[in-house]
Amino acid sequence: MCHISNQDKWSKYIERYRNGEWRSPIFHDMILDDAVRFDESVTFLDIGCGRGFDDHPKLQKSLIESCEKYTGIEPDSDIRLIPELYKVHRCTFDDAPIENSSIHIAFAVMVLEHIPDPEAFFSKLWKILVPGGIFWGFTVDSRHYFTTLSRMAERLRFKNLYLNLVHGKQGHGRYENYPTHYLANSPERIGKQTQEFSKIDFVSFSRVGQLDFYFPDWLRPLAHSIDRKMIDSGKSGLTLAVRIEK
Repeated sequence: MCHISNQDKWSKYIERYRNGEWRSPIFHDMILDDAVRFDESVTFLDIGCGRGFDDHPKLQKSLIESCEKYTGIEPDSDIRLIPELYKVHRCTFDDAPIENSSIHIAFAVMVLEHIPDPEAFFSKLWKILVPGGIFWGFTVDSRHYFTTLSRMAERLRFKNLYLNLVHGKQGHGRYENYPTHYLANSPERIGKQTQEFSKIDFVSFSRVGQLDFYFPDWLRPLAHSIDRKMIDSGKSGLTLAVRIEK
């Protein structure tokens, strides 16, 4: 049975985000703080390595320099990857030929919301992690109202059009709008799918302005007001981090 810790353990990261720091360096540091737990040469697995760590090549290079072997998984063949990667698998995580008990730390940034079969994903994760190995997943929290809006936009086939209007066409300055499933994006769902692991922690990140990217300027004051009310009431933030230990 998994165990869920309280948020005090992660307060320094939560405060950095709450004070306006962008998420990517925070996630980067959470991973590196875990890497020092291993005495041996550390192996990293970046699931959805894409255009860098959370689209930041410099942060990805920093992680590469901090481990012995850094393997990336990227099924989108149109995305160019940095050459410093030790190994790359151009397929989904489920299909990647990764040796069992070979990875110390695996991580996925904004990937869990796109997984159609969480059971297969976490089963594979269990196999490839060393005993005591760790997985960090950073995703959109399905308990946040943004998820409801996103689902509605996809059902109405309006999401891509909206993003085109606000940020330009896909591939011209905005992120790839892959299909979302939201099947592994809440403590309840992930907890049920990871029973065989020894420990699981959840960290909720929230701040005023966390949805600014998705709204035009004239809608942001309303979104900020909603953010304040949700923070004051202790509700879940937009971003969920999950740490799973084998």
